Amino acid sequence: MYLSALARQAGHEVRLVIEDARPNNKAIRAFDPDIIAFSVTTGTHIWALERATELKQTGRAIIVMGGPHATYYPEVILHPALDIIFRGESEYPFLTFLDRLDHRIDWFDIPNTWVKDGPTLIRNALSDLIENLDDLPPPDRTVYYDPYPYFRNNENKAFISGRGCPFSCTYCSIAGLRELYRGKGRFVRFHSPERVIQEIVEVRDRYGLRTVIFQDDTFIIGNDRLENLLSLYARHVKLPFVCHIRADLLTRNIARDLKTAGCHSVDFGVESGDERLRADVLGKPITDEQLLTAAGYLHDAGIPFRTTNMFGLPGETIDQAWHTVKLNQVLGTRFPSSSIYQPYPRTALGDRVIETGLAGKDYSVDSIGSTFFRTSLLDGKDKNSFINLQKLFWPAVRFPSINRIIRKMILLRPNPVYEFIFLLCYAINYALSERVSLRHVLNIGRRTARTVFFGKL
Repeated sequence: MYLSALARQAGHEVRLVIEDARPNNKAIRAFDPDIIAFSVTTGTHIWALERATELKQTGRAIIVMGGPHATYYPEVILHPALDIIFRGESEYPFLTFLDRLDHRIDWFDIPNTWVKDGPTLIRNALSDLIENLDDLPPPDRTVYYDPYPYFRNNENKAFISGRGCPFSCTYCSIAGLRELYRGKGRFVRFHSPERVIQEIVEVRDRYGLRTVIFQDDTFIIGNDRLENLLSLYARHVKLPFVCHIRADLLTRNIARDLKTAGCHSVDFGVESGDERLRADVLGKPITDEQLLTAAGYLHDAGIPFRTTNMFGLPGETIDQAWHTVKLNQVLGTRFPSSSIYQPYPRTALGDRVIETGLAGKDYSVDSIGSTFFRTSLLDGKDKNSFINLQKLFWPAVRFPSINRIIRKMILLRPNPVYEFIFLLCYAINYALSERVSLRHVLNIGRRTARTVFFGKL
């Protein structure tokens, strides 16, 4: 949306094409683009490269890749279908690229890019981070909403009030991104509260809005900024909202202010019920006491919360996995959720797992699938039990009385019944934690089932 806003502001034409299992060649041919650009995460890169190959063979367009996969795995530029990749925060470098093409000026020295010049690979340095986020135009939502009623009619819409996170969890990509940008500006930045509120109000009035979803990595950073933002939100937006928090940052006053402003629910990471795994392996030194204190503040404020957890961690035992279940029960989460750990390359933990062979001798970046809900890449005698416990985590937390039965169920082979239970529980969490209607849940569930059951887009 930001890329489109800048490009259109500069006079370029932009279209967004969203595909499912069927290529939408008709829409692409009708637009006849000079550039076809993919924003790609690791896991979806396999589809993107296959699709880029098809488009390269049938058209004249320059093929561009950006997003997390190109940022952390820039070697992807060596794929014959790609002409140029963009790494990191690339709004302004991408705009420079478009302007250079418009004026037929070569584009081999643009910051943030890796580009092929014949047999030569040119690796350009990253530009400085955007100092003032308010300098960016508002994200262009029309690129999604005008051609796609599914997005336009979504009752809940996402907003970002800032960029960056100051923490260094080993399983997360943020620490690697911060290292890439070392010495290139302030990493954690925010839009002004007034700008955030203006964007939300405009979207509410133009498209309709039931619940605001704040997608900031950690919404409650910056006390003065947060207090101002919540005060303006309560006066001008007056809608329920959902946000991500971090347990060791939450105070009783923040919980109270969130509730006063209209917070419907929050989510925060527990990740593991074992403090040692959480601190030493995941790089998240939040204690059980801090988690319990945060949960207490939220209960007292009347804010239900979702916890995020992982199974199949390096060195994890089944007993430790059950500690995760038990801790979530004690926390009293209304929306327990979990995933299966994936060793993403260029994350600190992912690289350690890959280097030590825990992901198997045949591991490659292409081993990563498009979902972290399906299977584990780490071998071990309890692999299937971790996969099964992840699928049955919601009923295990919400109904402790059946834990004895679930302990036996996880010893079986992974199977479609457990997949269905997971999908049903995921839908319940989604509907209740984000105030989503049954109609929309069924709609998104139909679209999600293909990914959950078959690992495909």
